[in-house]
Amino acid sequence: MKCLNKNCDADEIETDDNFCYKCGYRTTKGFTFLNNKENVDIILNGNAAKKDNRFNALISLVFITFIIFFVFCIVRGNDLFKPFFYLKRQLDGLLYGYNVSIIKTNNTYNKLIISDIDDAKEIIKKDLNEQNWKCSNDIETLKYQNGIENKFSIITVNYCDIPSDIAKEATKVINEMYALFPTIGGALTNISITNAKTNSEYIARFEPRYQFVNYSQDINKYNKVNKTQILLNSYYFLNEKLMKNSITDIVKDNWYVKDATWESTIAHEIGHYISFFINLKENGLDNIILVTKENEEKINRVVQEYENGNFAKQLISEALENYNINYEEELNLEEFALTISKYASVKDESGAIIYDETIAEAIHDYYLHGEDCEKSSYEIIKIIKSKL
Repeated sequence: MKCLNKNCDADEIETDDNFCYKCGYRTTKGFTFLNNKENVDIILNGNAAKKDNRFNALISLVFITFIIFFVFCIVRGNDLFKPFFYLKRQLDGLLYGYNVSIIKTNNTYNKLIISDIDDAKEIIKKDLNEQNWKCSNDIETLKYQNGIENKFSIITVNYCDIPSDIAKEATKVINEMYALFPTIGGALTNISITNAKTNSEYIARFEPRYQFVNYSQDINKYNKVNKTQILLNSYYFLNEKLMKNSITDIVKDNWYVKDATWESTIAHEIGHYISFFINLKENGLDNIILVTKENEEKINRVVQEYENGNFAKQLISEALENYNINYEEELNLEEFALTISKYASVKDESGAIIYDETIAEAIHDYYLHGEDCEKSSYEIIKIIKSKL
């Protein structure tokens, strides 16, 4: 297009320009445009004479950016968002004053079709595995958790963000416990880091039944899924500085058995699991993972038996009787429990001894000291092994 000013030497004028960029005179298009009365009215009303294509260019740029981002997401996957969750963990640490976990162990799902035990196990595995990508575990930590899963048929182990040296010690405890009691596999579904409601609520915790899938649904319409899990409190297991202190700096003197450590409390929780496992076995159950209309009543009854402590009291009473005969003593149940540790004789709100804690502490003692554990602990261990 040319400028209509014969004295102007402008070379390249855009085809949609009404005026010359150099001298400001009309172009051939501008001459035609301005001779159109309708266009003159538009100009007089304050509208631009030249069409503005910036909006279209912006739309194109946004579209291209979206395509590039989409392709990048496909190539990098969830790793693309890891920096965001790393930043979130740092901000949470500042907010709470200590490291907390990004993992949620209290998810629930409703109206899912669960046809068999394989479906039940798959949804348990999927729940935590879909959160794993948010973690920044090093290779060693991943090796520890994957090794436990494969070796002991635990559906999922999640050490998300646990320092590798702490993960190593925790794994050592679990390996040794399964070596001491090799027949206990199959009922424990999870070992996972979690956020407890309060810092001091527990170091580690055994949860015999977490109603996970379809718990509020009619059993005649939906099968249900339970988790049986050991939870590790993030307040301790994600805060390496805290765990460098002795456990006796936090808990009462002689509260746990002699030589207890932060990680050895996992042996105590596995002790609870062993007690629960025996209870299942004596009722003809391998696990309580899949709940159907055929087994729901039985599972509810067995879990209630475990939680009310009758099974544990019966086992401790039998061990006490053997102890008093073998060592010519006349201890009562509370005195017997106190020979193990203060925690072994802890009482509930009604003042009754929680005998499952007695069993767990006896197993904790046996883990730490073998046959050199307290004689009372060993009497309990002998009965446990006879029932396994």
